[in-house]
Amino acid sequence: MYEREKAVVLKSSASLIPNNVFRVKVDGKVYAGVVHKEEVNVVCPGSPETEPRLVMARMSSSSNTGITIMQASWVEVRGQVLLVLATTQGVLMYDWDGSVLLHSHLLPCPPPDIPFSFTKGITALSTGYICVGVHTGEILVMCVGEGVEVSAVEKVRWHARPITALAAHGSLLVSGDDGGDISVAQDNNGLTKLYSVDSYGCAVTCLAAWEGQVLAGYLSGHLRIFNLQNGKIVAEVCAHVQSITGLDVAQDTGLVLTASEDTFLRVWQLNLDSSCLPIEHKYSMSEENTALCGGVFTDHLGSGYLVTGYDRRELICYVL
Repeated sequence: MYEREKAVVLKSSASLIPNNVFRVKVDGKVYAGVVHKEEVNVVCPGSPETEPRLVMARMSSSSNTGITIMQASWVEVRGQVLLVLATTQGVLMYDWDGSVLLHSHLLPCPPPDIPFSFTKGITALSTGYICVGVHTGEILVMCVGEGVEVSAVEKVRWHARPITALAAHGSLLVSGDDGGDISVAQDNNGLTKLYSVDSYGCAVTCLAAWEGQVLAGYLSGHLRIFNLQNGKIVAEVCAHVQSITGLDVAQDTGLVLTASEDTFLRVWQLNLDSSCLPIEHKYSMSEENTALCGGVFTDHLGSGYLVTGYDRRELICYVL
């Protein structure tokens, strides 16, 4: 189904964190990002000869001591594409290529009985908010104005455990934590929680939303699909034997990509009109001896995908 096309060399290797491949299309070109410790590799797979760009995470101009990126992603808000870094010290927001720091939000120092702090989970609502999860179970809700300036930062809390993943569907916000709980909220002149999905006993690692469905990847390797309106489970798949570290949906076709530490990347087809077979397997590929740490489609049709693995200094490109 898919064939390996090429590998794009990165300046530094990929960290072993979920969702560690992300992409955006700017001026007709597809760009991809991969995190390594405190830096983000930004490459253009369509122009592999172009020198990769490094974006360093610094909460201040003087130092980046002790900072680690937990997740990075491009988001679109008010017609602008922004690069958002969720780190162990707070949130950094750049213009799309990381050349200009637009906003930073520093986390308060954790008390002595909490040895760590971090932000994780990044998404944007259609109503102009960028949301980032926090280790406390809170979600930072940053209001972005017309000039792409953050005019206010609020906090909401519907989780008792650290946030691990966020996704959005219009004005709906989906959040998951390391206890396995999922919450769905809606922005209607303020975020209001609609319902929760009870834990299946394992941490949520990845989230996506498509056509009234919530897709959740778990540390156990399970892929579960829930109805976005009421939280009822639609399907459950034992997709992988280790943690799911990448999850993406091709918006125009309903193809679903899952990547895992078990070396496998798989592609599935969602069938919303079928109650007896809501999801079916289409394709599998294994990168031998590689713990995959992310994968995304190259476009909304699912006509190709990008994948990388822990400690690899290359982004591998596949096409139909």
